[in-house]
Amino acid sequence: MIGAGQTSPSGAPLLRARGVSKQFRVGNSILPGGNTVVHAVDNVSLDVWRGETLGLVGESGCGKSTLGRCLVRLYEITAGRIEFEGVDISVAKTRALRPIRQRMQMVFQDPYASLNPRRRVADLLAEPLKVHGKRSRAEIKERVAELMRLVELQPDHLNRFPHEFSGGQRQRIGIARAIALEPSLVVADEPVSALDVSIQAQIVNLFADLQERLGLTYVFIAHDLSVVRQVSTRTAVMYLGSIVESGPTEEIFQSPRHPYSEALISAVPSADLDRTNRRERIVLQGDVPSPINPPSGCRFHPRCRYATERCKVERPKLAEIEPGRLVACHHPVGM
Repeated sequence: MIGAGQTSPSGAPLLRARGVSKQFRVGNSILPGGNTVVHAVDNVSLDVWRGETLGLVGESGCGKSTLGRCLVRLYEITAGRIEFEGVDISVAKTRALRPIRQRMQMVFQDPYASLNPRRRVADLLAEPLKVHGKRSRAEIKERVAELMRLVELQPDHLNRFPHEFSGGQRQRIGIARAIALEPSLVVADEPVSALDVSIQAQIVNLFADLQERLGLTYVFIAHDLSVVRQVSTRTAVMYLGSIVESGPTEEIFQSPRHPYSEALISAVPSADLDRTNRRERIVLQGDVPSPINPPSGCRFHPRCRYATERCKVERPKLAEIEPGRLVACHHPVGM
């Protein structure tokens, strides 16, 4: 498994992000005419390799979804560089992005909000084919029926509206729409968090099946660590807009090196009845600091039980501490 800044034996990564930041300016209610800067994503670097699933985890509000939207250029980035299939898309204009967008797609958390309720499923699935392709009407009809079969829905349901489907079925429609143009990369933003547990398992299995059949690469965003562990090849942990640790998923879950990763993983329920084998539960003190005014030094130091004076004044860089393991910490756990 390979992380940002390493050399891949198979060549360049499918997606490369370097120093990516995204800031939002919001109105200031105290000073008329003023504004406040929200540091949603702060100097993120990562690689996504063809055929893998990169899990992106962290608490709500840490910037996961914003980063996902930046990676596919749904948001303009404030700083940094993003390359997709070797092409710099950081500053690409609409015309230049149009053919690239066929190769990178997104699945959203709430399929009911992302699907137009006034349009039938057949129209929703045909739209990207009409916008980007030169297929005939018969070819589009055949492709739409094929997409329904790929996501395990009945083609004879194409004339229904989104509200006539269950939540899990709507998410399958969202996935079908995302793979309609045969993309290389799919960014899935909390795709199962709004679903019942039993349905979550079905959707996760569908993602795995489509990856194997279509050769897809995923960035899988979630706050449920159990789901991330099940689906991800590698995992990147985010805190307050920055990646604090990345590496092979099982290695991170077995031996987290960043104190924040350690605390997150300690909260995952264990089915082990032997209490002696259970991980110590670490309860983080305080709330997540505001991205408007992040702490100096290490962003995590106000809540870290290992913090020293150095952590308060010097921000650690994301650096490789073991083969394939990158950690942004002055005092990595267990080292």
